[in-house]
Amino acid sequence: MLVNQRRMVGWSQEQLAEHSTVSVRTIRNLETGAIKNPRRSSVELLMGALFSGTAHGDGPPSSRTVPADALAGLPPVGPEPGPPARVAEVPDDARWQGLRPKTDTTVGRRADLRHIVTALRPGRPLVLTGPAGVGKTRLALDAAAHLLDRFRDGVAVLELGSVTPEAVDPAAASAQTRQALDTLLRGLDRDARTGTEPRVLLVVDNAEHVIDTVAGQVRALLERHPALHILITSLRAPAGVPADLWEVSPLAVDRPEGPYGCPPAAELFCRRVRSVVPTLDLRDQMPQVVELCRRLGGLALAIENAAVRMRSVPLHVLVEESRVLPILGQEEVGGLSHHRSLHRSLAWAYGLLDERQRRALRRLSRLPEEFSIDDVRREPVDGLIGEEREPVYGREPSRNLDLLAELVDHSVVQVERGHRYAYRVPRMMREYVNAIPA
Repeated sequence: MLVNQRRMVGWSQEQLAEHSTVSVRTIRNLETGAIKNPRRSSVELLMGALFSGTAHGDGPPSSRTVPADALAGLPPVGPEPGPPARVAEVPDDARWQGLRPKTDTTVGRRADLRHIVTALRPGRPLVLTGPAGVGKTRLALDAAAHLLDRFRDGVAVLELGSVTPEAVDPAAASAQTRQALDTLLRGLDRDARTGTEPRVLLVVDNAEHVIDTVAGQVRALLERHPALHILITSLRAPAGVPADLWEVSPLAVDRPEGPYGCPPAAELFCRRVRSVVPTLDLRDQMPQVVELCRRLGGLALAIENAAVRMRSVPLHVLVEESRVLPILGQEEVGGLSHHRSLHRSLAWAYGLLDERQRRALRRLSRLPEEFSIDDVRREPVDGLIGEEREPVYGREPSRNLDLLAELVDHSVVQVERGHRYAYRVPRMMREYVNAIPA
């Protein structure tokens, strides 16, 4: 059956592996019958890829406009067409330690998953960066679940959100991080003494506020275990550690893709609405759904908060309000303190900046939604120095660029890279910054 379905789509085993993130070896063993009892997660990945390939071909996503009767468009009740792309099944045993992935559908992250699965390599950490609320933690845990079969000793997740920030108490931050890491990986040195190099995937989540400590701990770990696989999520990358970076972008709001023919951001919104208000039919409101997702900048956390808010507020209010952030006060029960609402997530990212960076971000937030490098070089993006009360950086454009680089590194300014670089402060961060006192 698998061979026939693959040939109907016109893919080789390698192409199916690329689209599904299931290894070529596993596909080969399934097709020859060497694997007779496959994991459900592998079956779902393969069928999801084949369904998508059959429905839409192997070309680029369609550029057609979003039809008004698309997903709006998940029916309020009834089955979904085709197998959904769910996170991989995680066994309830010692092979997974720490925070576990969510079990609901992951939307719009197939390309990210494919990159992580193929780019993660021993001895060189892979760092997922991106703006606050974009979904780095969820993506990392989902990827780890898909990779679990590769690691004999399983997956260990180190969640650092509750650790004291380095800016507050460097000694406490270092001690807490080291203690948490030692507790999580207690068996590694024992395995090393037996001569068997451990095969474990370490996920270090929410590292931005203790990034220097994490960098030191990672260097020490790799000295002892050079083949260790490490995946890090952080608003900014660690310095002094050779690493590969992957920027997690907001969900697309204009490009239809997938079995529903609508943007991933709109699909996520409709799925979450259906899970919290299953009787609500958005079938005739798809243009408003897309517009709301555009206003939310495609941020997964913002979209999920807005979907929950639909229990009490109609869609047109969310779309028409000049400031949507105050309405999105819904907190996710059981989440990290800075992940429970979009407002807290933005405040967390803003709080990691120093005062000079905050002034620069406030000034950049007053520029057009998309601005150029020339705009940055002309604008005095920092404040005033000393008693002279004189703008500094307008006279020294290179220092403007230094500040811009710092803000990009902190994921509070996004860059669209091409022949001409375009910059933007994410929409929700712009709204947050413009609403707080200077």
